[in-house]
Formats: sequence, C-alpha cells, structure tokens
Amino acid sequence: MKKNSLLRSILLFLPLLLFYIILVLAFSNAEFTGDESRHMVYANNLTHGYFADENNPDLRNGPGYPLVIAPFLTINAGLLVLKLLNALFVFIGVIYFKKTIAFFAKEKYAIVLAYLIGMYPPLLRYMPLIYSEPLTFMIICALLFHLFKLYESKKIDQKQIVITSLYLALLVLVKIIFLHVIAVSLLLLGGLFLWNRKRQNMKIAFVLIGGFLLIVPYLIYTYSVTDKLFYLGTGGGEILYHRATPFENEWGNWFSMDDAINGGNSDYKPNNVYRNLNTLSKNHREVYLEFEHLTYMERDSAFKSIAIENMKTHPDAYIKNTVANIGRLLFHYPFSYREQNLNAYGYMIPNMFIIVVWLLSLYPAFLRRKKLPFELNAMIIFTLIYACGIVVADGRGRNFIIMAPSLVLFSAYIYTNILKITLVKTE
Repeated sequence: MKKNSLLRSILLFLPLLLFYIILVLAFSNAEFTGDESRHMVYANNLTHGYFADENNPDLRNGPGYPLVIAPFLTINAGLLVLKLLNALFVFIGVIYFKKTIAFFAKEKYAIVLAYLIGMYPPLLRYMPLIYSEPLTFMIICALLFHLFKLYESKKIDQKQIVITSLYLALLVLVKIIFLHVIAVSLLLLGGLFLWNRKRQNMKIAFVLIGGFLLIVPYLIYTYSVTDKLFYLGTGGGEILYHRATPFENEWGNWFSMDDAINGGNSDYKPNNVYRNLNTLSKNHREVYLEFEHLTYMERDSAFKSIAIENMKTHPDAYIKNTVANIGRLLFHYPFSYREQNLNAYGYMIPNMFIIVVWLLSLYPAFLRRKKLPFELNAMIIFTLIYACGIVVADGRGRNFIIMAPSLVLFSAYIYTNILKITLVKTE
C-alpha cells in the first residue's frame, strides 16, 4: 500500500475503529467465556517457554493466537488490552478489504463494502472476547489483498509470494484446519498442472508450498511431543464423537467433558445458552468416565473409534447431523439442548444476505468463467474447501466469519465487472 493511500484509508475508517473501541469497553467481562480460558492457558504456557505439556500434550488449537497475546501477558497488560487488540485487528482487516476491492471496482464501491463487512454482526459479537476470530478476519483480508497484489503483475513477484505465504502460515497456526485446506489445494493444483502449467498456476503453487514450509517448525514441535507426523490436534476425536451421535434430539454439536459428566447434577450450571443437560449426561456420561483416565491423545483415538463405529451403524443419524452442521455453519442453528433466543438472527439475517447474493452471482460467473481472474477463482475454491472441512468437523456461526470476506469479494467482482451494476442511477 502506498503511504498516502494508506493514510487516507486509515482516516476514512477511523469512525469504525472508534465504534470498535466503544464496543469492547461497553461489553467486556472480567469472567472468562468459552474458549477464552484455553487461549489464556496456552499464552501463559508460552511465557514460560512451552506450548503444551510434553508428557500429556493437549493440542486443542494452534499457537498462532496465543503467540500474539503472550507478549502482552509478559508485561501484565491486562485483559482489556487483549480485547482492544481485536478492535485493531478488525480495523486493519477492513482497510485490507477496501484495498482489495479497489483492485477491480471504483472507490465508492470499495468504501461501502468495506464498511458493510466492518459492521458484520457475527464479527462484532466476538470483538469483546479473547477469541481468535478478529485476528483470523484480519489474516484472511490481508491474504486476499496480497493474493490480488501478486496477480496484479504478470511477473512472479517474489516479495508478494513471501508475504502471502507468511499470512497463509499464520492462518494455519491460528486455525489448524487450514493445513488440510492447503493439502487439498495442492492436490487439486497438482491435477491442474497435468493440464495447464501456466505462470498463474506456478504463483499459487509457490504460495501454498511456501505457507507449508513456514509451518514446518511447528510440525516438528508437534512431532516431538506426540511422535505422530501432521498430528496438530487432540480434540478432533471428541468433535467427531458428537458429530456421529445417534441419540434422538441431538444434532451433532460438541459438548465439553464437564457438560457430559456433570450435566445431570442438580448443582451443575451449564453455559447459560443451554437448557437442562440431564439427557446429554445420561447419553454420554459413561463414555466420558471410561475415558477420563486416558491421556489426551489416547482419548482422542478412543473417541474417533466410537465415532467411526456410530457412522457405520447409524448412517442416517450422521447424515441428519451433517445437515444440521451445515445449518450451524451458515445460520448458527440448530444446537442440541439449547435455549431458543433471538441471538440466532444476528447470524441468520446477515449470512442469508451474503449467501443469497453469492449464489445469485454464480450463474453470471459461470457464463463468463473464461474472463474471471485466476486469483478470484483460487480464492473461492480455497474458501469452499475450508467450508467442506468445517462441515465434517464442528460447524457454527463463528466459522462462517472466515468465509464472509471471500464470498463478498467474489460477489462484488461479479456485480461490478460482469453485470456492471452501479451505485447511482446513470443519466
């Protein structure tokens, strides 16, 4: 980004930054919610020179987000500072998004769409929390910008390849599912090479390979503590176990060990979004108690074994849960044993708009497919691979935040360059 252009963008979106700061200050809570405690544990571990216990490693997520917040714990910056970082992350992401739209659309389109994505309700929901979603949003928007920047020139720009690869590697470290996305992307690209070896394919190959090479040190670390290659998570088995649940009125969403074991106790207080968890505990308590003494890796394998068996013996239930998982990814609904409230509309309404607009853009995109930029196609394929991976795992509304910038960007290109819709009526 040129300095003058960057300064103008910063000034242009300062109202958003102010709004984000007010949002964090108004809704921050001193008590940890959901994943916050886990991120804090990992960040504290890093301040002491390690990520997970070598004797019994618990790899629930990658080290990317804990690495970002660990320095602030070292200087005792306070929880509010960690949450205010979210405002900065999203602000930077919005600027990146605006600059990406500007590659192919007029300035007024870029500004309007950047403000819209910056006010995306599910993203705002995680602003006052110590969650990785704001950081991931920034990484995705930066990745999109540098990908388009890479393809702005017909030459192979080594600087842009390095920067794009760095953001891709950081994305993997924050959301480990993207290691699988890279692997599938490389397989598809390998097939494409058999048919077409143009320079545009070489560029994306360098980015994917570069991103993979940059996370090799973390792969070496996980191998050192697990003795397994490419083993980045110990929570996958438990997620698959709940995804394959055969019980009536359960829709495949994940529950914690505390919920499963203690849900039937009268003095147990589950997360306030859930109803009574007696039935959940009745269905799963014995399994959890049986696995309680196992190491995290052993427990992961044991859960996977039951999940695979349930998939085989109850395929109809797994299909039902998969459909429900798609619903949770797109609309944050349905969840087992959850109280009905209006919060779901905060996901449903904006996501429905994004999805419908994107779906309507596919037909004109297909008709003019030969004129679509390679980077636009690569971006949307990468996003759809991620979506398929999430559907297999644990889909929920916050996972769609990662997809939103790419879907909006794709739609923006189609409507401004293929259909040529204008913001104002022409005379």
